[in-house]
Amino acid sequence: MQALDYGIRALRRSKSLEISTNDAILLAARKGEGQALLNIGNAYNNQGNYGQAAIYYTKALKAKEALGDKRGIASANNNLGLVYWSQSNYPVALDYFLRSQNMYEELDYKPGIALTYNNIGLLYMDEENNDSALTYFKKSLFIEKERNNREGIDRGYNNIAIIYRNQKRYPDAINYYMKSLAIRKDEGNMADIGVTYTNLANAYNALAKESDSIRDNYIDIFYPDKVKSPTIYQVSQILTDSALILYKKGLGISKGVGDMSNIAESTEGIGEISRDKGNYKEALDYFREALGIYKSINSRKDYLFVLLDISTSYEKMKQPDSALYYYKRASAIHDSVFNEDKQKAIGREEVRYSYEKKQALEEADHKKQHELEEEQRKRQQLIIYAGSAGVLLLAAFLIFVVQRLRITNRQKNIIGEQKERIDEAFAQLGDAKKLLEERHKDLTDSIQYASRIQTALLTSEKYLSEYLQDYFIFFKPKDIVSGDFYWALHRKGKFYIACCDCTGHGVPGAFMSLLNINFLHQAVIEKNITHPNEIFNTVRNNVVEALNPDGTTDTKDGMDASLCSIDFEKHLLMAACANNGIWIVRGGELMEFKPDKMPIGISGGEAKPFTLHEINLQKGDCIYMFSDGFADQFGGTNGKKFKSSQLKEIVLGMAAKPMKDQKALLDKTLSDWKGTQEQVDDVCIIGIRI
Repeated sequence: MQALDYGIRALRRSKSLEISTNDAILLAARKGEGQALLNIGNAYNNQGNYGQAAIYYTKALKAKEALGDKRGIASANNNLGLVYWSQSNYPVALDYFLRSQNMYEELDYKPGIALTYNNIGLLYMDEENNDSALTYFKKSLFIEKERNNREGIDRGYNNIAIIYRNQKRYPDAINYYMKSLAIRKDEGNMADIGVTYTNLANAYNALAKESDSIRDNYIDIFYPDKVKSPTIYQVSQILTDSALILYKKGLGISKGVGDMSNIAESTEGIGEISRDKGNYKEALDYFREALGIYKSINSRKDYLFVLLDISTSYEKMKQPDSALYYYKRASAIHDSVFNEDKQKAIGREEVRYSYEKKQALEEADHKKQHELEEEQRKRQQLIIYAGSAGVLLLAAFLIFVVQRLRITNRQKNIIGEQKERIDEAFAQLGDAKKLLEERHKDLTDSIQYASRIQTALLTSEKYLSEYLQDYFIFFKPKDIVSGDFYWALHRKGKFYIACCDCTGHGVPGAFMSLLNINFLHQAVIEKNITHPNEIFNTVRNNVVEALNPDGTTDTKDGMDASLCSIDFEKHLLMAACANNGIWIVRGGELMEFKPDKMPIGISGGEAKPFTLHEINLQKGDCIYMFSDGFADQFGGTNGKKFKSSQLKEIVLGMAAKPMKDQKALLDKTLSDWKGTQEQVDDVCIIGIRI
């Protein structure tokens, strides 16, 4: 708050000097105003008030542009990039960082260039684009080495080490952590030294648990003598022991400087090693200590993970009651912890809306004030013209000439005013068009980014092809993002595949699809449920609880879906159907699993258990799963729905064809039927040949 007060007082002082007629004082006042606006923005940014920070950084940017202060312009753009980065609005943040970078490069201002390179690297690291992040971190480090800026060099080493660890390039990560540690030891920064020891310990501990091929690579690099080199088991022991020593070093230093976050992380790491060695009681002591610290500093995600560590330790100790107690504690906060990201996304949009609204109001007030000043100026001109005309009228000889001049001037003024109005109208139209285009681009970019996220969560063709020899996925969203989705997972000898249709389409449907993908994963992986009907029962409970936490039944959101569990060794298919059935074509005949007439969510009637369907599969059987988008599409000569009966005929007729030809036929059929009409819903159809 003190920094904010200083900034506001400095801004007021600068404003008070702007009435001066002395050019030097006026210039100094305007420079002071720009710097004060930046400082106020910094104060709000440090408080986490990103909306106000963006407003003052934008004002500072305009002030710097008016002065032609290029370094100031670059600094303001960089600060705006940091604000949008803090809100995870990566496309806008990157745009501001690149503007700052271009301006600093034009000025050849090395400190600014290195800073923006580093910020762009951090942005790419947040987006998990490790290759791009590494490129920018290395560019920043190169400049900092040229400048011999030890703080910047240390920052570069540490950031590069993090990327190498993310890429599982552990020898490189350890090398760069050691370089960073050397600088921090020279500078005597004990807090950073403690953090680096813990980072090194994390790298050693993670490497000890990696695959044989990665540990082999480590042995090749650090033990070139093949005769004397340790085995994979021995190197894991060496790495674990090294990690324990480094955790204890980091813990001791962090306790000395009071770095609670690193104390907790180091303590948790020691607990993990104790647990992995089978020393469960000792591990529990460390986990409980870390748990208390994470709670005191409100590190909710870390608190959740340590609860799960404690639960696992009790499970290993054959104490199921204690294990269940801590698992329930973890489950109780799980949804709130992982919903924080969703709430942050909503908050970002609210901040952005309020900021744009305030900007629009300020621009409107400024425009109104400008119009009033312009009107007053014209009125004063008229008074002057009228007075002059009165004087001239006294001279009889010039009466006629003055009258003609006044008529001519009036006509010119009218034409000039009309021209000004036309020019102003065209300018306003151009500004409005540009604003609309920018808003449309921002919205489209956000939705495209959401589409990339949703696509990343859908099961990849590479994964499907590992378990299915002959299949197709006909997936055709109505909008950029979709309420329909498909999901697959191989677990414990069974292959699960689902075709799902969430409430709505576009952005609302996409949000529902992300929620339901998570619930399907939880049911199968975390809760080890194997029967499709029981999976649907569990997912329904999660959907109802997530969307109706207060126990009301007003929200009818959920999904229609079909889920198959295929045991290829036993040739057994188990399935469950919620409003959408499953068709099986065998020997030219179509068999159908009739769906339960209720969704996975709140329905009008009693929530009954879903039905389990079973059938022994034969070679050549074709399984079809679908949403209702294809059957509900309007088209044809009479503009009617396609209907499921007609879709059955298509499926029966094409079942003998190769699966890729079936997909092409469905695509052509839908396109021909739809014609010029709009697609009414998302479409998803899955075909599998046994």
